[in-house]
Amino acid sequence: MKHLKIDRADTLQPEHVHITASGLEPGRAYRFDMKLRHNYGSHASYCILKADKDGNIDMRTEKPLRGTYFEADGMGLFLSMTPCEDFAYGGYLRCTPPIPFFYLLRLSDETGNQLDEMYIKKHWMHPLLTRTEIEHDGFCGTLFKPPGDGPFPCVMDISGTGGGLHEHKGAMLASEGFVVICVAFFQFKDLPYKLEDVEVEYFLKPIEFVLGLPYTTNMLGIQGVSFGATIVDLLATRYPQIKAVVSINGPHAQSSYVMLKEHGKSMIVPELDDSKLFFLELVNGGHIMEPPYFPHHDIVYAKFQGFYCGYGGEITQHAKSQERTWANTINFFKRKLGSPPPMPDWVRLQKVDVPLKQIENRSRL
Repeated sequence: MKHLKIDRADTLQPEHVHITASGLEPGRAYRFDMKLRHNYGSHASYCILKADKDGNIDMRTEKPLRGTYFEADGMGLFLSMTPCEDFAYGGYLRCTPPIPFFYLLRLSDETGNQLDEMYIKKHWMHPLLTRTEIEHDGFCGTLFKPPGDGPFPCVMDISGTGGGLHEHKGAMLASEGFVVICVAFFQFKDLPYKLEDVEVEYFLKPIEFVLGLPYTTNMLGIQGVSFGATIVDLLATRYPQIKAVVSINGPHAQSSYVMLKEHGKSMIVPELDDSKLFFLELVNGGHIMEPPYFPHHDIVYAKFQGFYCGYGGEITQHAKSQERTWANTINFFKRKLGSPPPMPDWVRLQKVDVPLKQIENRSRL
């Protein structure tokens, strides 16, 4: 007998789903286990919920008796994903390219007997987007374009000191209708290996590229996280083409700890007046604020620094903060850059089958 039901088994990563179970024994406790297998190992969550007098469980309204989250929340299992033993200590879950996440949900009774299971598919990239890898005029990145002729407002996305290219935030922004260019700036292809060899002027190349496309407007936003947040602050003071900035948890100015070059020389480290430093939004989360339901990372090994960084944040509160900050980011860009044309829907799966492609094991630092 099928016990588990979901309103939409095939959704974008931030979209809420409604999970219920029926045909159960009234008043009995049941265990829900969710597992996410990805290229770097696994994350998992669970909860124990009690069936009502009709033998039904609604995850939106039922408070867990115990589990990885503690209050009634329809997205509680997604919010509270924790790393399993096959995920490297200090590892980071890269979503490049931004392939979908497949979650396996299992329902068991009090004796551990499995009663039902189903797969849930969540997309980091709207299926109707076009993804193009870019190498142009010395810069490297990935371009995400919505369907249609536009014109579309655009956003440039920059990561921090992890090196390489990170596409999941950019793909999610583009899924809202923006043209997005995700930019790599070191430890990628022929780019510099050391961060201190990166020139600030490098970032003007993707700015001019994306604004020169025939389907973009002249309204450009930029977002960065960690040291990427410092970079977007620096760029916004130099290039008037940038109309809106989202700076997430980064130093507000260059420091001697992490140096960039400008005009061929190391940038000057300014003295800051802390009394003039303020945050427009403070949320209950850790350092790396990602789009909703990206698993929380408590500790990450930073190759650039050569040590483990504690990122902080309690798992479920961090995840709830990601829900809030992501919605605010989208609303901010739409308000400042103009709302893009609405994204059309895709033909969603009514039932998600077992993923056919074997997961590649990259569980290493």
